[in-house]
Amino acid sequence: MLNQEIRTAIFTLHQKGHGPRAIARALGVSRTSVKHVLKSGTAAPPASPRASALDAHVDTLRELVVRCRDSRGRTNLVRVQELLTDHLAKEGKTLPLSYAALTRFCRRHGLGQEERVAAQRIVTAPGEEMQHDTSLYTIRLGGKKVKRVCASLVLGYSRMLYLAFSPTFDRFQCKVFLTAALRFFHGACRRCVIDNTSVIIACGAGQRAQVAPELEAFEQRFGFHFLAHELMHSDRKGKIERPFFYIETNFLVGRDFRDEADLNRQALEWLDRANRRRLRELQASPVELFAAEQPHLVPLPLHVPEVYRLWQRSVDSYGCVSLHGLKYPVPVKALGQSVVVRETADRVIVLQGREELAVHAKKVAGSPASLPVGPAPTPRRQPATTLAEESKLQALGDGMIAYLRELKVARGPRYLWNLKKLYRLSCQYQTEDVLAAVAQASAHHLWDVTRLETVLLQHIAARDYFLPLTSAPEDYEAWPQYQQGAATPEPDLTAYAPPDECDD
Repeated sequence: MLNQEIRTAIFTLHQKGHGPRAIARALGVSRTSVKHVLKSGTAAPPASPRASALDAHVDTLRELVVRCRDSRGRTNLVRVQELLTDHLAKEGKTLPLSYAALTRFCRRHGLGQEERVAAQRIVTAPGEEMQHDTSLYTIRLGGKKVKRVCASLVLGYSRMLYLAFSPTFDRFQCKVFLTAALRFFHGACRRCVIDNTSVIIACGAGQRAQVAPELEAFEQRFGFHFLAHELMHSDRKGKIERPFFYIETNFLVGRDFRDEADLNRQALEWLDRANRRRLRELQASPVELFAAEQPHLVPLPLHVPEVYRLWQRSVDSYGCVSLHGLKYPVPVKALGQSVVVRETADRVIVLQGREELAVHAKKVAGSPASLPVGPAPTPRRQPATTLAEESKLQALGDGMIAYLRELKVARGPRYLWNLKKLYRLSCQYQTEDVLAAVAQASAHHLWDVTRLETVLLQHIAARDYFLPLTSAPEDYEAWPQYQQGAATPEPDLTAYAPPDECDD
């Protein structure tokens, strides 16, 4: 379709006496189009005469669009398409309707479409507002892909930016970051716009948001207050959202990082160049505008204390305290005792009362420095080559020496226990009995000293408590006891004789 400019040119050339062929050649259009424009008699393009099959169902679509809105006010056009198909089926009608045709028709008639509102430009005076937010990135650190949180703070007037990376971001890390950022800017704006994050907000949202007590004390110290934007109005902090795309597409591209310290060091170097680039929107660089904004900032207090938190820990048997799953060694004198661990941004200090037991650089989970390290192990006392018990047993004779030599080979690491057991047996029983039991055990390759004691007891019992058996049977009739019993008259047993068997 020819636009109004071409149609106006056609009428102008026609009034000057040019024919359709010359006009078509000059404007690069067909002669048929030139004739149709001249026939219409107006330079305004005609409205599109093309009708849609959905024109007859506009009212039904309006009802279905309202019916298929979710809790956030958004219309599900897929569900609208299903309900419209069912409605037409009940009336005995079929309509070949595609999802693309339905969305195009709804856009043309404004059905289910939210009213588009132009973004509001928020202009703040110098020192009036700063914005804070975080974003999660996947970074290659030390040859491995890890996730790191990028926290950033930007001044609303000058767009001066500060950022830092950390493995996690809780309220402690938030206070550490904001302290470093305000030191970087040498002051603070009177208002800090944030989203409704639970790191800073204890409860509520928007104007009804309640800041956590420890963050309230933090904002009172530096002379500013947090302002949470209303729900679904994240563009209220658009000045801090825009730098995240620049960080991802510029700073994190083509750079390698060894560890956490190298990552933040390169971030500060890149930040110095980023703050000096000229912004097209402001026609100046953030550094130039910051020179005018800095006098309006709330100055820092005379003393900015170091951010820290305390933990109560007990020293384990390895001489270490555990913090966030990582081990930090302490002197051996504190084994099993309760200590206080003071955690700062980059250090871990172990205290016992007023005494400072140890100071360590803070470790990061996953880094080589996070491997558990403890005090040097105490060398174990090596046993003497010859024990006192062994020397005393060897003094009993060659039989005992040979048995001990075989016992050491057979029992291995358990030789010491068997040696002490054998020495106790030699102290409890007579030497000749022990040597006899050892000789019998050696002949049968018996290396269990507990069973050796059984052999020893059997030997003693056979010698002292049992009569020896003779080879020839003894004539018991010659015993006096037998002769005394033989003089007794024979008993009359006829009364017990069985009766004679009866004849048939």
